[in-house]
Amino acid sequence: MIFLYEKIYFIKIVIIFFNFYSNSVQLNFKWPESHIQLTPCHSTYTISSGNYVLDYDSKITGNYHKDCTFLIEGPPGTQMQLNATISILNKTNKDECMDWIKLYDFYSNTTLVPLGEYCETTNLTNLSTFSNIMYIIINISPDDLFQLSITT
Repeated sequence: MIFLYEKIYFIKIVIIFFNFYSNSVQLNFKWPESHIQLTPCHSTYTISSGNYVLDYDSKITGNYHKDCTFLIEGPPGTQMQLNATISILNKTNKDECMDWIKLYDFYSNTTLVPLGEYCETTNLTNLSTFSNIMYIIINISPDDLFQLSITT
C-alpha cells in the first residue's frame, strides 16, 4: 500500500511541475525572428505577421555600386514598423554620395512615398509605413552593411 501511495504522490508532483512550467513558457513566449538574406537583386519577398530581420550583403549578390531593388510585401491591410542599421563608409567623396539606400512606401500601384534616403551610417528606429508594401533600392559597396528589422 505504501508503494501505491508513492506513485500517486509522484504523479501529483509531475502534474504540478508541468502546469507551472507550461504557464511560464506561455508568459515568456516571443515570436521568433525570421532572417532573410536579400538576394538576388530585383526580388519580391512576401512576409506574414511577426518579426523579420532582412540582411543585404553586396558581396553575396555581386552588385557593387549597382541599383539593387527589393519589394517587401506584408499581410494585406497591415503596416510595417521598421528599425534599421545602416553602415555606409563613403570613403571616396563627402560631397557626393557614392553609396546609398532608399526606402519607399509603395502607397499605390503608381505612387512611391519616400520614407528616407541614407548615404551615411544611421540607426533608424520606429519608422512606419502607410501600407503593407515597402520598396528598397540599395547601391552600396562590399564594405557597407544594411540590416532591416520589420514588425508587421
